[in-house]
Amino acid sequence: MIIGAVAAGALLAGIPLTGMLMLERQSAQQTKESLDYYEQLHEQYNYASLFVLTRNVTAGEELTADMIRMQRVQSSEDLAIAQSFTQEDLLGKRLKVSLTKGAALSADIVYEGEPITDDERRVELCELDLPQTLRENEFVDIRIAFPNGEDYLVVGHKQVYGIIRDDEEDAPVLQLRFLEEELLRYQAARVDTKTYRDTRLYAVQYTGEFQTAGQVYYPVNRAVFRLMQWDPNIVNLFMVDEEQDRRTVLETELEHFLLEEPEETDDSKQSAQEAVVPEETKEELTLYTGLPEES
Repeated sequence: MIIGAVAAGALLAGIPLTGMLMLERQSAQQTKESLDYYEQLHEQYNYASLFVLTRNVTAGEELTADMIRMQRVQSSEDLAIAQSFTQEDLLGKRLKVSLTKGAALSADIVYEGEPITDDERRVELCELDLPQTLRENEFVDIRIAFPNGEDYLVVGHKQVYGIIRDDEEDAPVLQLRFLEEELLRYQAARVDTKTYRDTRLYAVQYTGEFQTAGQVYYPVNRAVFRLMQWDPNIVNLFMVDEEQDRRTVLETELEHFLLEEPEETDDSKQSAQEAVVPEETKEELTLYTGLPEES
């Protein structure tokens, strides 16, 4: 009896011990699976030390040392390119878009130069006389020269982003960036080259980037002057009260240089030819002055 009771007691005591061992094994297995999962997840991410913003920065704002700091980040994307530049590469650059605090910086979202405004556009100009030594990234002024010797600055201090040349000996195309007001001033100058004979538009080079930009003083015609005042796309309008007075003086002094007739194009010639009716095809017209007489 006593031996049987002891055996039964030992058996009952072994049941909870076995259960605890099984639970521990399951827990260990789950822990191992979790570790394997996190290790695989860790291998999927790339870690790098990148420059991030210490505060919100708006588009066009120049980066300073207090705006950026180094931070270790992780990403599933390749971060080799993002960490290939130094702090010196960022200082003085401007953001292309607005970013919030903590955003990582990369070379494709910063640029060097003046702030880009909302009304800035890329333009390609082909009706310009260009210096033969002009190269990309240089700065130029766009000027207009009239036959009486008057010479005006139309658009000042523009960087040349590209020069397109072809093998057909056509005039090279100059790639610049214009603000809305600059585009209107250039178009007004183009009209003057068609209005006054021996008038030309040309570009002049700056000697160095350190030079101060020249002041624009070309007076646009009255139509463009009115347009510039209500054009909603112009961000900052530069106009002087005497501009139209100067335009009046300019037009008065150039009166005897006016082209007698506008330049005739192929389309206008064809239209004129079509409008002429050959003599042999003309028919006499009968004039009816009243009702036919009754018979």
